[in-house]
Amino acid sequence: MEGFCEQVVKVKKGSKHVVMCLLLIGAFLVPIVFLMALFYRGAMAGVVDYFYALFALVLAMIGAFVIWACIPRILKVEYDYSVYGSDFIVAKVTAQSSRKRKLKMEIKYVERLAKLSDEDIPKNKYVKKYDFTGNHDVSEIYFAEFRLPQKGLCLLLFVPNEKILEGMRPYLNRDIALKLFYKRK
Repeated sequence: MEGFCEQVVKVKKGSKHVVMCLLLIGAFLVPIVFLMALFYRGAMAGVVDYFYALFALVLAMIGAFVIWACIPRILKVEYDYSVYGSDFIVAKVTAQSSRKRKLKMEIKYVERLAKLSDEDIPKNKYVKKYDFTGNHDVSEIYFAEFRLPQKGLCLLLFVPNEKILEGMRPYLNRDIALKLFYKRK
């Protein structure tokens, strides 16, 4: 395969991921504790009603399954950047099991490509903004302005390595390549 390179960028876990996991656990834990308190109160009064305990047990089993299935999908997310010929493809990989293509564009449509710290993002109005940075530092992030024929002007934020940039270089506009690779301004 000529002109193929690939990079996997893991999403760094932040406070948003922790809060989502805690909310998911709390959504099942609070009703279970409430149902067990009702069962205990009835048992202390001498009226034994096993409905609350059975319902709490079923809810705990369902909650354990949902937590087991959902938390890896929240915490294990990666972006896969691929340069295949003149196409740049980004896919989102969740829990190393499901893969969904998020973006496919031809590199020739890129109008600007630079490191985010080198130039500020222009104040243009974008039809679509793609953020595939994975919560990385601002010093590592690149931005690309590109025009999709069916949508219009779009913005891409991503964290490429040298291999991806070298794979994109033959298909980039000459001015962009000179500015990016040879630091000529």
